[in-house]
Amino acid sequence: MSGMIPSGEYRIGNVFYQNRYVCMSGNKEFVGHDVGEIIKVEVKDEVEHLATLYDTAQDLYLGIDMMDGRVKGYTEPKVLQLSSTDGKKFEIHAESVNDVWFLEDGGNWTWITVEPAPSSDAKYWRFEEAK
Repeated sequence: MSGMIPSGEYRIGNVFYQNRYVCMSGNKEFVGHDVGEIIKVEVKDEVEHLATLYDTAQDLYLGIDMMDGRVKGYTEPKVLQLSSTDGKKFEIHAESVNDVWFLEDGGNWTWITVEPAPSSDAKYWRFEEAK
């Protein structure tokens, strides 16, 4: 794996659908939206690329519901792995699991699902520093 981002506040955008950012819908599930929420990243292990992601607007941690295959909000921290080969675009997944966040299409309010890593660049996410 290549460079890990530092802890800080970010907007997380999809690499393939460049104008879609991580945003929580009304039912504690995360979607791609044209307005991204500020996500606080706290790096837990720089070598293994482990971190928690915290939605500052919703007061919830982002995590993966493997049964539903969706990214959801949780009150307790969920450690995720941010895998990258270039330090710019990341696959986001549970530690040592190959199912990654994926944005099916570029429409507003499209669910962020979790599935085996497809060949599409819609599985990659970029971290833009929130200012």
